[in-house]
Amino acid sequence: MTGRAGTEARSVVHEVAHDVVRAADLRALRTGLVDWVRAMAEGAGATTREHAEDTAAHGTALTERLEDVATAFYEALTNVVDHAYPEGAGPVRVTARLAVTGAPGQPWLQIEISDRGGWRPPPADPGHRGRGLLLLSGLTDGHDLQHETEGTRVRLWWHRPP
Repeated sequence: MTGRAGTEARSVVHEVAHDVVRAADLRALRTGLVDWVRAMAEGAGATTREHAEDTAAHGTALTERLEDVATAFYEALTNVVDHAYPEGAGPVRVTARLAVTGAPGQPWLQIEISDRGGWRPPPADPGHRGRGLLLLSGLTDGHDLQHETEGTRVRLWWHRPP
C-alpha cells in the first residue's frame, strides 16, 4: 500500500490476544478497541508533524464513524462466540490498524478478528438470525471472511474520506 506521492503508508497497530473469550468478555473488548480508535482519532498516537496534520484533518471523520466501528466489531465478536465456539468460549486475536498516511480509497481503519474454532454453515432457514453479514455490509466500507483449517478470520475496513 502506498501513501502520499512517493511515500509508503504507515500504520499504528493495536493487537489483543485472549486465550479464552466468553460472551461476558465482548463488551470490554469492544470498549477497549473503541477507546483506542478514539484516542488515535484525537491525535494521541501522532508521532510526526505529518501524522498530527493528517489526524487533525481526518480525526473528526473517524470519530463520526465510531458507532459503526463499535457495532460492526461487536457483531463480528458475537459471531465468533456463536459460531466458532458453540460451547461458549475459545481463543480470539484482534488486530486493528489505523493508517496514519495514505490516500482516499485506501483502507484507513482495518480490524481483523481471528478465531481457532470450527465453522458452522448457515442453516437453510435462519429464522430471526443470519443477518450479520448484511449488517457488516451496511456499517463498513468492506469486509471479508476467510475459513481456514485453523479457524476463521473476519476483516473489516473503512476507507479514508476524500
